[in-house]
Amino acid sequence: MLKLLSSVSLLLFSQILLLTGHGMQLTLLPLRAQLEGFTLTQIGLTGTAYFAGFSAGCIFTPMMARRAGHIRTFAVLASLASAFILLFPLWPEFWPWLVLRCGAGWCIAGLYTLMESWLNERASNTNRGTVMAVYTLINMTMIMVGQLLINLADISGAVLFAVASILFSAALVPVALSTDAPAPIRSVRIRLGTLWGISHVACIGSVLAGAATGAFWGLGPVYASASGLDTLQITLFIAAAVAGGAVSQLPLGRLSDHFDRRLIVMGAAAAAGMVALALAVLPSLPSTPLIALSFLFGAFVMPLYALSVAHANDQAGPQDFIVIGSGVLMLFGMGSALGAPLAGLVMGPLGNRGLFAFVAAVLALLIIGIIRRRRTRAAPAQQEAEQPFVAVSDFAPLPLDLDPRAQAPDQEQQPGR
Repeated sequence: MLKLLSSVSLLLFSQILLLTGHGMQLTLLPLRAQLEGFTLTQIGLTGTAYFAGFSAGCIFTPMMARRAGHIRTFAVLASLASAFILLFPLWPEFWPWLVLRCGAGWCIAGLYTLMESWLNERASNTNRGTVMAVYTLINMTMIMVGQLLINLADISGAVLFAVASILFSAALVPVALSTDAPAPIRSVRIRLGTLWGISHVACIGSVLAGAATGAFWGLGPVYASASGLDTLQITLFIAAAVAGGAVSQLPLGRLSDHFDRRLIVMGAAAAAGMVALALAVLPSLPSTPLIALSFLFGAFVMPLYALSVAHANDQAGPQDFIVIGSGVLMLFGMGSALGAPLAGLVMGPLGNRGLFAFVAAVLALLIIGIIRRRRTRAAPAQQEAEQPFVAVSDFAPLPLDLDPRAQAPDQEQQPGR
């Protein structure tokens, strides 16, 4: 295992730099948009543009890599991401930001896709789970580090954007020094109809979980700012949600391996909904309780994407994982794109508390959908479930090939599925 990690050390170093810069922009951009006078709906729509670009990047990056190769495609996307982040403070208007956030989303998704493909090429069926655990741990850790780096300078200036740009630019250096690129990325056809036939709960869960987390990523920093938190406290508020998701994924996932996953999804959604409701109705709280509630919220809402993927795979064979995972990813992206602007509309009449009121309502819909589905379809026998839960990050839900469920042992996937 150490030999494998050593062989991809340059790639992992690029990942660390890239995700630190990405973590910075996740919170920096909504806060700067608020400072520039964007309305809540406009801030939400910039989040929609990001997730729209992210979804497009998932689809079209493999085509770019097949034409230009992994290394050159990575260099192009990292350079563009670096340029986009510098343009935000130079062009602080709504319509340009829509274009820039869409382009940034495309670049981030493409870079994730290339890194995942590269790691998958080096991994084997026997160590793929360990490689993915390292990959996911780096993702969550560096996103949190990126949040904290926002405290280096005032968000009203250009310094933070320059730091993020430097990180994106530096991320291409280790990859550019690599000499052996992986094989071309496989092409995947997204079949939402097939996924719906396999698992209604996975479809509903991925869309509504995407709406809840998309609203949080898009407007959570604005909520924290309006609650009276300073910049350090805002970054801790967002980072706490990531930390909560990192801590809870495996316990909830292992629990779902032994019980009907739909019950675990419903329980996690109910717990996250209660925390969201508390954030919506409680009077103004000091920073410490707010950060603690954010941790609890993240602990229950962030694993919903991974639980939805796991439930879908209980209904199908491992050879279908890539098709299922791609469909769940697309639905999650669609829900994320809708979540932030819809939450912004709710925050208009309800004020700051409207964000978590919206999230609580979305999670209530998820619970209702699961209850209705359980009345018409029994859970699969747990001893017959072929694939165990695997923790994945919901803010970068891309490791499909790298996921150990993507391949049955000693059986190659057929390309083009």
